[in-house]
Amino acid sequence: MKKVSSIIKALVVIGITLSFIGVNSVSATRAITERGTGCFVRVTEAGDYLYDATCTASDVLKFDNRGNFQFYSYQDHGQLPEGSWLPSKAYRNTFEACYAFSFGVVCGTATETITPSGEYKSSFKSH
Repeated sequence: MKKVSSIIKALVVIGITLSFIGVNSVSATRAITERGTGCFVRVTEAGDYLYDATCTASDVLKFDNRGNFQFYSYQDHGQLPEGSWLPSKAYRNTFEACYAFSFGVVCGTATETITPSGEYKSSFKSH
């Protein structure tokens, strides 16, 4: 029994050691996170947007140790202003989009949701 437990322990140690050999995709660089207020909200069915200063927003931007872009993620949440288009049931839209940043263009998937009560949410996740 003692021999079996020693073998299992040795295999666990070898497995953990081997799992880190050749790993270079893990970055010790911290992600840049921001939280704030203000976002553009969809106010018409046709796709017109207005700036909502009270909307809450957050994003995460990550680079690797060499300064290469890794990913970008964004979320916001707000309430449509009075007189905006309100769908009869929850409106959901998903689309591909590209945005220009100071370091280059980032493409990904954007989603937006509008409820009949006027709640607005959107998000973006890079590819």
